[in-house]
Amino acid sequence: MFYSLAVLHPRARAFFAAQAQFEAFITFIASGARWKVLFGCSVIAVTGLLLIWFHGSSSPIWQACLIAKAVLFAVAVSIFVYASWFAWPARVLAAPNEIPAFQRRFQLIAVSLITLVALCFLLSILAHHEIASALPWTSKRVSTCPSQPETFKSGSIILTC
Repeated sequence: MFYSLAVLHPRARAFFAAQAQFEAFITFIASGARWKVLFGCSVIAVTGLLLIWFHGSSSPIWQACLIAKAVLFAVAVSIFVYASWFAWPARVLAAPNEIPAFQRRFQLIAVSLITLVALCFLLSILAHHEIASALPWTSKRVSTCPSQPETFKSGSIILTC
């Protein structure tokens, strides 16, 4: 999505002299992608459900992150469905003077989807770090080092306490 928004569309606009050529090209590129994207969304949903199933006990923060990600995912899929089944056919059948408005609408859709994905990544990082801080081997432990730092050498391993 980011590549399409930041690279493909601007370069295609620069390449094609006429707006109609650009629209024909974008229509050709997008043709058939709807079902592939929905398949990808279904894989994401299944892996999310498997994550819940195999995760076991979880903290309230992890659960809140997962619920927020599920809501953001549902919003993203809804936006994609709107773009695919409502906005795209209207764009393809639009009069030439209506095309710029549709192009702006699709830019907004693309930015919205990229933002939703970024928020999901941030929630994943938050959930991971919250979980990681609760693991026994990552929790803060009381130091057994003496008050004065010492260096121990054992073979090629140097430990500083």
